[in-house]
Amino acid sequence: MWRRWIWNGKQWLFDWGVRQQRRWAGLRPRRLRLEQGELSWLERPAPAGAPTVLMLHGFGAEKDHWAMLARCLPKTFRLILPDLPGHGDSMSGLDISYRVEAQADRLRVFLEAWGVESVHLIGNSMGGAIAANFAARYPQSVASLTLLNAAGAGVSASEMAESWQRSGDNPMLDMTSADGVRAMLDWAMYRPPPVPGFAIEVTAARKAERAEVERRIFDDLFDSVDQRPVLASIQAPTLIVWGREDRILHVEDADCFATAIAGSEKQVLEQVGHLPMMEQPRRVAALWLEFARRRAGV
Repeated sequence: MWRRWIWNGKQWLFDWGVRQQRRWAGLRPRRLRLEQGELSWLERPAPAGAPTVLMLHGFGAEKDHWAMLARCLPKTFRLILPDLPGHGDSMSGLDISYRVEAQADRLRVFLEAWGVESVHLIGNSMGGAIAANFAARYPQSVASLTLLNAAGAGVSASEMAESWQRSGDNPMLDMTSADGVRAMLDWAMYRPPPVPGFAIEVTAARKAERAEVERRIFDDLFDSVDQRPVLASIQAPTLIVWGREDRILHVEDADCFATAIAGSEKQVLEQVGHLPMMEQPRRVAALWLEFARRRAGV
């Protein structure tokens, strides 16, 4: 009984921390049942007619990973931070496709649910590949595109890719233990912040519950991630931001995106890894605001 009580306390502390981050950023949890399944997202409302910013997280991540960046953006923007299908509290299962194009197609349905026609789209990692695919195929729906350490170029093998090839162990699918979670933090961030032990334990337990679905998501993603054939079709003003010390996706991939997307701009951030929106949220917010005001007229 005591073990159960202690474990419940750890989960409560974890969830309390998440709620605090949302509160500080002015984000409210929302849910909606659609024909395809449940959709979960965080939203910060804004006055009618305000520009909408839609942020897409990476593989194995979730909507709350954007909270620090959201907190740095002016309240004149409506913010929408969804759990992509297969992640967080949104629809999940082994009977749906998680391919990049399938996820991008679902976004069209989600835009209707959110009541918006055009968004400023920001994507990190897997979310960047989905954002690029969506921008290429549905240009009328994208006012601007920002790619943060985006998947989809794959021109240079990263440190993680080389390690995976040598050992056969994929750190992205090995987060079902506390050691696996800590290892992934080291892979993902240049200087990982101190994380309480209870948060590591809760994360590992939740990853263990989702292990089968996450493997299916990764397989679908790996099979469909290459977006190079569609990048030249992107018409939206595009900003590419990359952490120089990214160990998961090589910084040279930024050049591939910049070359393929006409008129795009590129910024490489020093001493930043794979998650710039968490590692340097103020810097990323400032870069995005300057770009959006200059190129997209917000």
